[in-house]
Amino acid sequence: MPVVTGRASPARVVLSMMTLLLFSVFKIHIVAYDTVCSAISKRCQVVNEPEPDVVPMNPRTRRVRQVVLDAAVEVLLTEGAECVTATRVAGHADVARTTIYRHWPDQASLLLATIDAVTSPHRTTPELTVFDRDLRAALEKLRTRLVVHETRAVFGALASHANHDQAFATAQRRFVEQLVQPVAALLEAAREHGDVGAEIDCQLEATLLAGPILHRHLVLHADIPDELIEAVVGRWLALHDLS
Repeated sequence: MPVVTGRASPARVVLSMMTLLLFSVFKIHIVAYDTVCSAISKRCQVVNEPEPDVVPMNPRTRRVRQVVLDAAVEVLLTEGAECVTATRVAGHADVARTTIYRHWPDQASLLLATIDAVTSPHRTTPELTVFDRDLRAALEKLRTRLVVHETRAVFGALASHANHDQAFATAQRRFVEQLVQPVAALLEAAREHGDVGAEIDCQLEATLLAGPILHRHLVLHADIPDELIEAVVGRWLALHDLS
């Protein structure tokens, strides 16, 4: 507060008081502005902090999951897809049902995980050499998988329930897609390498290539001769002007 002497006029007193008031208001705004800026800065630091790294799965948890999936595959192959339940698998794996529910909350998710356990370990990144030879090799590997890994039993178990249960229908589609996937991966690699046209639908063409082999094994329950693979590959290459 300015000291008012006897010489000060009323106008100067009023002016001094207005100046002090304006300075006080301005100082308040400065403090408020600094407070807001500080809060925004802290908020931005929080927002801009990098996401924490994904915590790797505990080794014990990984082992338990593998034990459960191994038991689920055994149940699928020996008892059928409808028996892949938490109760039945828990008995085979000698774990609590709560352990299974913690990872797979319902039968549908457990069944899909079991299907992946049957098929996924065989997925590989293709290494291109000569395209037509690679294509024959991919279909020959498919034949081996169909015979060695009891795929006919799995497909039949799923098919028996797929017509009236959506979970089983989804699992059946997943199963077939996983079987065809290595052929699709080969076509995708060939497309990137320029061995096939850029417009090719790799998933569709893989289905067309694998279809006769899947049909002969899963539906007709018949052997898959080399001549069939050679005919499928030859016709496909001719259709795409690659022969």
